[in-house]
Amino acid sequence: MRDREGVGVASRKAARWPGRSAQGVSARSWALTLVIAAGLGLLLAVATTSLPYLVSSPTTDPHFGALNHCLSGALRGPRLGWAVSPDGARAALFDGQGVALCGPSGRPGVSAWPGVTALTFDGAGRLWAATPEQLLREEDGQLRVLGDLGAVALAGHADGVLALDGEGHLASIAPDGAVQAQVLLTPGATLSVGPGGTLAVAVADGVPWVFEARTLSPLPIQAPCAVEGAGWRADSGRLLLVCASGAEGAFTVEPRTGERAPVPRPAALPTRLLLGRALYVQGCEGLPCTAPPP
Repeated sequence: MRDREGVGVASRKAARWPGRSAQGVSARSWALTLVIAAGLGLLLAVATTSLPYLVSSPTTDPHFGALNHCLSGALRGPRLGWAVSPDGARAALFDGQGVALCGPSGRPGVSAWPGVTALTFDGAGRLWAATPEQLLREEDGQLRVLGDLGAVALAGHADGVLALDGEGHLASIAPDGAVQAQVLLTPGATLSVGPGGTLAVAVADGVPWVFEARTLSPLPIQAPCAVEGAGWRADSGRLLLVCASGAEGAFTVEPRTGERAPVPRPAALPTRLLLGRALYVQGCEGLPCTAPPP
């Protein structure tokens, strides 16, 4: 999640040239030529190395640049995870010691809370966090303990959040902290919630499980291959499933009927879709950045 770029410049001692007079003029000419060439080479290196970085820098992102500028100065530790609100107006970040929350004001709010493992926003735009032992929810701009239910992954939906623990227990949690439904999955599953926050998919050991997000009622999905990644199409609401390495292609699924259609394999695994906007997000130097549709 943390990558760094830079340009290094090495220097050499000037070569000594033998002889006098005409040979000295030749040496000066060669030295001037080398200086010009070195200068042009450095200019080219800076242009080719820095331009992609500047274009993709989190603080110059067209949708999240101001939020990332706020977040990047709020915490000192390594960035461990982030979340974006359904409308894209707020974002949060956590490190090993706390959680930072930024919004339109440009001033971060920081909650000192060691051990956070995951963040998400629910459909109403409230921030949630988890530790291995507790579930936290935003109240008056700060995180408060909601219950003794730990999680390693969170995903917001229209009526609360999905919380997945390290043993594969997946729970749908209401805004007041009540457990609305529970299912047991293979440990290590990944979570993704569809447009509007009503449907969710979990991928565990290559198998996709599609649910009604609030009730965790299963939907009739059958995959013809082991699945490596899953995402959602904002325009159609269809689920995109990418076959694992060694298998061919990908396909979209109408989640309520199970109807499948093959599609070209995307260049990268599906990125995260905001619940309230047709906007995709991916990690960029440990911060949220705009991503292309899958």
